[in-house]
Amino acid sequence: MKKRKCAVMMVAAVVMLTTGCSDFFQGKISMDNTKNSGTLEDLLTPAREVTELAAPQQMFVSKSMYAGKIAVSWSDVENATSYRIERAVAVPDSEGKITVPEESDYNSLQKFVYTTTYTDTIIQNPSYSNKEYSNVYFYRVCAENIAKGLESPYLACSDTEGADGAGKLFGVPSGVEADKGKSTESINVKWNAVEGAVSYVIYRGTNADGTGMEKIGEVLGSVQKFSNSISESDQGREFFYKVCAQNYYGNVSAFSSIGMGYSLKEGAPAAPSGVCIDNGLGTSVSSVTIKWEEVAGTEKTTISYNLYRTSSEDSSYTLVKKITDASATTYTDRSIKPGLIYWYYVQAVSTPSDGTEGEVLKSPFSSSGADSESPAKAYLLSAPENVGVDESEDSTSLILSWDAALGSEDNSYVYNIYASDLLNSEYALILPGVTGTSSAVEKHNFYKVSTVNALDVDTESALSEAAAPVPHAPATAEGSRTANLSAEAAAVWTANANGVYPVRVSWTKPAADSPAGYLVYRSTKKDSGFRKLTETPVTDLSYIDSNETARAGSYYYYRVVSVNELGQGKNYADTDGYGALTADQWFREYNKTVRNSQSKLTYMHKPNDMEKLGTETVNGDIKGTLYYNAKVAGMGAYITMKYENYADFYIMGEKDLGEYFICTGNTDTTSNMSANGNMLGTVVCTGMYPGSVKYDGLLIKGGAAGGGAYAVTTKDMSGNVIIPETNVDWQVGEEK
Repeated sequence: MKKRKCAVMMVAAVVMLTTGCSDFFQGKISMDNTKNSGTLEDLLTPAREVTELAAPQQMFVSKSMYAGKIAVSWSDVENATSYRIERAVAVPDSEGKITVPEESDYNSLQKFVYTTTYTDTIIQNPSYSNKEYSNVYFYRVCAENIAKGLESPYLACSDTEGADGAGKLFGVPSGVEADKGKSTESINVKWNAVEGAVSYVIYRGTNADGTGMEKIGEVLGSVQKFSNSISESDQGREFFYKVCAQNYYGNVSAFSSIGMGYSLKEGAPAAPSGVCIDNGLGTSVSSVTIKWEEVAGTEKTTISYNLYRTSSEDSSYTLVKKITDASATTYTDRSIKPGLIYWYYVQAVSTPSDGTEGEVLKSPFSSSGADSESPAKAYLLSAPENVGVDESEDSTSLILSWDAALGSEDNSYVYNIYASDLLNSEYALILPGVTGTSSAVEKHNFYKVSTVNALDVDTESALSEAAAPVPHAPATAEGSRTANLSAEAAAVWTANANGVYPVRVSWTKPAADSPAGYLVYRSTKKDSGFRKLTETPVTDLSYIDSNETARAGSYYYYRVVSVNELGQGKNYADTDGYGALTADQWFREYNKTVRNSQSKLTYMHKPNDMEKLGTETVNGDIKGTLYYNAKVAGMGAYITMKYENYADFYIMGEKDLGEYFICTGNTDTTSNMSANGNMLGTVVCTGMYPGSVKYDGLLIKGGAAGGGAYAVTTKDMSGNVIIPETNVDWQVGEEK
């Protein structure tokens, strides 16, 4: 009877020990060893682990809702703790077309957005002069869980709707114009439509600076004009008008520019005629001369003139000069600038010739504006814009191209090409008299282009903005894979909250040229989803990516783009990499394979304790075997767990990336009849994170892990030690 009792106790010890090993490897052991643990079946069913985040969905971006800001919102993502939002700005081309931006065009707006909404303030104090109203704003957002090292794919507003999904500001009524002496009874005000407007409000005042204005009317959004009735006492007076738009949401746009107008008064002089420009179509680099025919006065009145202009930049009327010389019918305007078209208007003013303070009467403006049959149109000889440099089929030359200079439809321009090897040095003429808007050129670092018009004295414009060839891609690029970066700097060798160390991305300069710097991008996908990591170019040949969202088991892809001194570049080299793990995190990742492998063992799951003794071998999901043997040994038990080239998982589930952990070695256990004992053995791992773990320091108490530590050593891909043998507390890996 005693011998039988001892045998039963030893079997019980084996069962307890077997349960303890399985529980331990599953990371499910209770920290309180005074309580009974659950069954093997309970312990072998782990809680669902969050391993990925879905991309946000249903992005909304406001269009013509606010004057100075754009509202962005998206659907909530389960298990996300914050969101990252980025923006790309698309500027319309000369025909008003918008191009959907590339991934490299996005820049970070804000990290750690803790709600599913974001307000992007584009203009702090909106006014009519802001250029941003014509831009289109594209957004993309990803979900993050920093604590777990998770980052979702991006959702971009263009993913489903293209440019139609992007945001726009609520614009300002432009082109505000009021009649100037066309009627004695009214002043008609007109303006250009604003997208999203449901109504327009019109204001009027008597101050040229726009102060003191009062509301005088409101019209529907389908109407872009207003007639302001004028009393007889107000005839001839100048009034100043502003217009603002209102949208469906009740928001109001900024005020328009000021439009000056006045009604005609009986006795006013006739409008000047014959207004024209003398040599004003791209034949001068500094001035234009305006001419008009004299307006006759009377015996009692003297005529003077007011010269006004508008431009392609600003439709407001600018008073250029009050010309008091009655016989003067020309004026040279030297206050204009290149790149703009100007239209001129002349107004005749009659005053008493005897010097008394009689009534001043103003004529209508001359009919010489942009919409007249013979506009008084002028522009300076201007340099071409959008000069660019591209590769040619001939390795000894490049292709230079540019937009035709302002006024090319009126003139037969040719172009001079200049070059320099230093950005701010003197540029030398290398190719004169080029027809068309592109040419092959010899290789230099920088280029500028001028416009030539041989019709007058000033035959050549100023030089354009500098253009430079975009550099070739780096010759090579390499990302570190579980590498020891402690030699870089103490700050570099710091793991993030997920136990992952930084990645070192390094590259070599292209053989053909020397870039001014490099931009580094990162993604969790090989061909898309890249995020710019360096807002300003890196001048070194390496970059340390201290990725706060990096997570063990995640593989990262990098692009290194070469840029010139102007910050331009499009050629890149690809690489990949991932950071080393802390000893604790290494053990957690290794333990996932151990837990999964033991879930396949059948003896552990048999209901009868006596049936748990025995031997079996299971196969890894990818390759290798796990051998199990539980037997009575002396006054206790001995359990053998032997791994042979065992692997269950691919890196990020992708076969092409290779196996995650490949395990070879033993995790054996001995115990006495009280189910106390220790573990022994070493497992050597290769795969994504090479290293090893020794079990000799782990204690078993009451059939469960109850003290001691594992001895973990981590290595790089070449077998060099990263973290020397380090004790990892027995409770690591048991977190729920």
